[in-house]
Amino acid sequence: MFSKHILVVALVVGAWSFLATAQESDPLPALETRVERLQAHIETVESIRAIKRLQYAYGHYVELGLWNDFADLFADDAVTNYQAGVHGKAAIRQLFFAQVGQGKLGLSAGRIYPHILFQPVITLAPDGQTAKGRWRILAMLGGYGGSATWYSGVYENEYVLEDGVWKISVIHSEPKVTAAYTAAGWKDSGVHVPFHYTAASVTTSVTTPIPASASRSAKVTSLADRVNQLARRAARLNDQAEVTNLQDTYGYAADRKLWDQVAGLFTQNGTLELGLQGVYVGKASIRHALDQFGPKGPRDGELNDHIYLETLVSVAPDGRTAMARGVELIMSGAPGGSSAPGGRNGELSEGVFENTFVKQAATWKIQSVHFYPRMIVDAAAGWARSAKPAPGPSKQFPPDLPPTASYEIYPKFAVAPFHFDNPVTGKPPQYPDGTPSSAESAMARARPAAAAPSGTRLTPEAGLRDAERSLARAEAYDAAENLIGAYSYYLDESPSDVASLFVQPGRNTASGSSIFVNQILQPVIDVAPDARSAKVRARLLNLGGTSGGAGYWAAGTFEGQIVSEQGAWKFQTARSSSTWSAPYPGGWARTPTRF
Repeated sequence: MFSKHILVVALVVGAWSFLATAQESDPLPALETRVERLQAHIETVESIRAIKRLQYAYGHYVELGLWNDFADLFADDAVTNYQAGVHGKAAIRQLFFAQVGQGKLGLSAGRIYPHILFQPVITLAPDGQTAKGRWRILAMLGGYGGSATWYSGVYENEYVLEDGVWKISVIHSEPKVTAAYTAAGWKDSGVHVPFHYTAASVTTSVTTPIPASASRSAKVTSLADRVNQLARRAARLNDQAEVTNLQDTYGYAADRKLWDQVAGLFTQNGTLELGLQGVYVGKASIRHALDQFGPKGPRDGELNDHIYLETLVSVAPDGRTAMARGVELIMSGAPGGSSAPGGRNGELSEGVFENTFVKQAATWKIQSVHFYPRMIVDAAAGWARSAKPAPGPSKQFPPDLPPTASYEIYPKFAVAPFHFDNPVTGKPPQYPDGTPSSAESAMARARPAAAAPSGTRLTPEAGLRDAERSLARAEAYDAAENLIGAYSYYLDESPSDVASLFVQPGRNTASGSSIFVNQILQPVIDVAPDARSAKVRARLLNLGGTSGGAGYWAAGTFEGQIVSEQGAWKFQTARSSSTWSAPYPGGWARTPTRF
């Protein structure tokens, strides 16, 4: 009897040992759990990128008066603080059609309306169904023969995911500073828009871990397909960031007139088309054409800032090509400039770019640059008293081909065709009748090819490791952008919170207290291969002075190192350097003070 009992125990122990061994030798459940977690994290980062795309589209549509597309970005029951708090998508559409569009799509001749959004801090709710975002806005208001006003403000918006599509549910916009072009300086509104985030929350991971619910019936083959599909999605997120970095790097090289570096960013058969100056084809031709803007390197007293904002990138499913639309501000001035209108002044130019990119040997290159100037004005006079035509082809540096489009710029109205569809409706933009873009819609309708099958098939384990590393880099990019934005907003309104964004206090060289608005623009975020740190280079364009009194512009560079420690992203170092400053009246029309 005793021996039978021992035999039963031995059989039971043996059975459990066999099951345990079988479970240990079967890696499928553990892989499925990791895949579920990876998918949840990818969806979170994709949501953050979709919200940024949504808000950038908002800025592009508003600038050109595409009121139908603009209103379609809102939820049906959206809440705003526009004019007595108009509510609902239909009412928003009606308000802008009537008040800004004067009953039609587009803008009247002589009207200027850029609403440029940048410096996002995006926070996704734990359930992934809603989100909040803080944004900086720089607007240019008024028109030719009327008024001209700079407006800098803050948005604290809310978003909702409906039927798989992100929409704007709440718009809360407040001015920070404003200034008539003829004023002595900036006027501080004194309005503070509460932060939707805390110093602790903004440094944490942008992803929201969602409990895994893996299906244990999956097969290794289907799991491998799923891993490959998720890896492609993670790769496209990194492609977006890399293309944005490339576009911004192009701007920094143009600032310094580093013409060899600018040309080196293009493919061998790349093209350059700046306004109505014609098309230069091939890297050698582009390099030669750049000499028309002066010799290499800036001269003393010269200003040549090319500021890229609101860049919206569309990567083809196969990851081989991409398109980007954004806003370009050009602040230029020659040595010996005058602050008096009609003198030898600097210029302010604003327009949009529609550029294309290709990936060659794992490196993104510029295939084409096409800049559509919207406005060129005398920097001292501003857009109420000045409007210059777009220059034509150079006789000294003739282009290889004539311009691909013909149009007039401010005070006339024209629309550069969009490469992307409305992010909510998925439909092409509704252009105003009679605009040049209507006839050029074939370019806007170009669509990337379907995704090509991957040439390399990794095992699920190896593929999963690669996908996890790829997603970590994408996540780091958005974490860095959140941190940069929070740093800037805290400098403006809550300096005591700045130290909490640093690994160690005292590693920050911030700007002075006379600055109303610390604008950090055009960040190039270089994430390390291990996704544990990132180097940041950005542009400063600060607005300072005494409220209602003398004001000034202050430009510079921002460089920093961001690191991830114990699940929190913080600055290890941050350094601001001044490059030039100028009094608000006349601005950079006169020779700016360089540092």
